[in-house]
Formats: sequence, structure tokens, C-alpha cells
Amino acid sequence: MTRIRFEGSRADQPASQPGPPGSPAGPIVPRYDAHVAIPGPAEAIRILDEGHLAVRRLVEGLSVDEWLRPNAIGDGDWSAKDLVAHLAEWERYALQSLAEWRRGERPWVESLFEAGAVDQQNAEAVARSRERTLAEVRAEADEVHRDLLLALELIPEEEWRARAPYPTTRRTTLGALLGSVLGAPRRPFGHAYAHLPDLEAYVASLRTRA
Repeated sequence: MTRIRFEGSRADQPASQPGPPGSPAGPIVPRYDAHVAIPGPAEAIRILDEGHLAVRRLVEGLSVDEWLRPNAIGDGDWSAKDLVAHLAEWERYALQSLAEWRRGERPWVESLFEAGAVDQQNAEAVARSRERTLAEVRAEADEVHRDLLLALELIPEEEWRARAPYPTTRRTTLGALLGSVLGAPRRPFGHAYAHLPDLEAYVASLRTRA
């Protein structure tokens, strides 16, 4: 397995980080200097699919009102629909990054990380997703997830471990790049798991009221 070095600056944090007012709150990740193992393609697929299925199982029984209820996820104003749209958006970024990598380009998401603009991008993406219906968001999330898993299945090990075709000292291999785009602190490819506690708490609160 490749190992990626995370350093605790805002620019180096993956998709799930404490955001501005209105976004779900998460634990503040302290500065740290650790080597996090990056799994191979098969293990990455397993992690991603298990996270996707865990989210899907939790939301499956929600009514439309429960899907759209604001202030439901964490301490921000996100709904369950917003969360599903957010997870799908980062899977799109991973597909985009893979295409850019293969063209020999520096992925756009690297600039996002370096600028420390993840929170702003998340807020803007969720705002755009609110213009789409619940059915559209759910269908798009399932579609992009299928596309992502298929793309990962077709990546050979040598490409996964290949060095970046552009100057970088951080996400230096394709696996490391995708693990960061699709990851959470200390958990490559574990983006969904960063949000599961908040989603589980929301669903549990609905059962308590019933």
C-alpha cells in the first residue's frame, strides 16, 4: 500500500472538515504528522461502497419531509438531501481528477486544497443542489457512485501507484490523490464515514419522536 503524509493545515484537509456557519459541524482536527496507508483499488472500492450503502440504508425510510428538513445534519443547516448531494459532488470531483491526471494535468481539486477553499466550495455546491429535486439528487448520487466504482475497477495497480505527472510533494500518486478527494481525516476513501454519526443521530431522533 502507498502511504500519504497528511499535515494538519486547512489546505491539506480532505472533503469533510468543519465548515462555515450553515454547514454541518465536525470535530476540529489537530495538526498532526502521520503516515496514513492508502489502500489499493479493490480495497478502496470496498470502503466507498460500504459507506455509500450505509448512507443509503439510513435514508431509505425517510419521508419527503424528513429528507428536506433543514438543520438536520450536525449543527449546520443541511438536510439529508444536502448531505447526499455533498457526497455525490466529491465523487464527481474524483472522476474529474482522474481524467485530469490522465491528461497529464494538475487536477483542479489540488488548487482547491491549497487555497483552503474547501468549505466555500462545499457551501456553493450544496446551494446549487438545492435547485434540483430530491428525486434528481438521489438518482444523480447513485449514478455517479456507479460510474466511480467502475472507473476504479479499471485502474491497473501500476497506474494506481504511478507518480504524479505534475510537480507535487503531497498527493504524489494517483491512489493518494483519489484517497484524499474521497476521504476524511485519517481515513482515505472514507468520506461517507465522516458524516455517518450526524446522519445516524438525525434518523435516531426521528424514531424517538415516532
